[in-house]
Amino acid sequence: MTARRKPTMEDVAQAAGVSYATVERVLNGRGGVSRAKEASVLEAARALKIDRALHEVSVRWLRIAIVTQDPATASPYYAALQQGFELAQKSFETYRVLCSVTFFEDLEAHSLARVIERAAQKADAMIVVAYEHPLVVDAVSRVAKKMPVVTVASDLPDSGRLAYVGLDNRCAGRMAGELMGRFVGREGGPIIVIAGLRTYLGHEERDGAFRSVLRRRFPACEVVATVESREDARSTERLTRDAFAKYPGLRGIYNISVGDEGVARALKALKREHETVLIGHELTPVSRALLIEGVMDAVLDQSPFVEAVRAVEVILGHYNRGTPSGLPLQTPISIYMQENLPAQF
Repeated sequence: MTARRKPTMEDVAQAAGVSYATVERVLNGRGGVSRAKEASVLEAARALKIDRALHEVSVRWLRIAIVTQDPATASPYYAALQQGFELAQKSFETYRVLCSVTFFEDLEAHSLARVIERAAQKADAMIVVAYEHPLVVDAVSRVAKKMPVVTVASDLPDSGRLAYVGLDNRCAGRMAGELMGRFVGREGGPIIVIAGLRTYLGHEERDGAFRSVLRRRFPACEVVATVESREDARSTERLTRDAFAKYPGLRGIYNISVGDEGVARALKALKREHETVLIGHELTPVSRALLIEGVMDAVLDQSPFVEAVRAVEVILGHYNRGTPSGLPLQTPISIYMQENLPAQF
């Protein structure tokens, strides 16, 4: 019997539909090969189990443009997300990845669309946290025709994106509704929702699912308004005061986005911090302290740190770089209350 012949570069070239020279350049990391051909060669080489450390093979730096809000002016979620991208940069250094973060100049759709288009000019892939608006979706769609795009935290399902990484926002809204209904009790009463921007699909989904659970299971609880902070943490104190001026019997507040501290200041000033149920998102030093004080009743937490790393991993998988971790694209939700806070934050 003859020993089975080891696969060669010629075999890889035939399987990938490229020339021998192209295979040689890819497997020896010499560059000068398009992304599409590189991916085909690496996929064929792995399928044939060619005797080579393919996990270390990279032709050139993979440039990932990341478009998100500036953590200095937005929710602490974005600070954790940025830290996650910094970790991904270091963790995937072997695969020659460059993560370049671009922050929104403002929240206007025209401006955001320009930022997306500009960030894509010198990129091989994009990760974006953006709200749903025709101009924004159109900009992302144009980018997605040229390179893989991954949406994080809030999806843009009609943009042609490669994948969405984040929590199930409808599930988060349903959980918040369940908690609110149980905390407020049988007597019910008026409740408001404070969204960041309802054009963020994630915020709209949370709001809609929250309302649905209350209508179906806790009909005595009435959502009397959804107001927008426009992702400005400073505005939530004013919004809360305005809500009590209009609805003096307000029983609950579901804060979908930023500004828990502003809501808390208003509740304390109005002497309503222990009569009003407050549910928010993201376990931060501020929300942790408010839970301990008893001002907040529950916090729904996700893991932006993990989301950032997972989003980069999805891009690497698209280009056949690295070994898939098998982690889900959907982020699990944790519920924190006063009695189950981690010992340290």
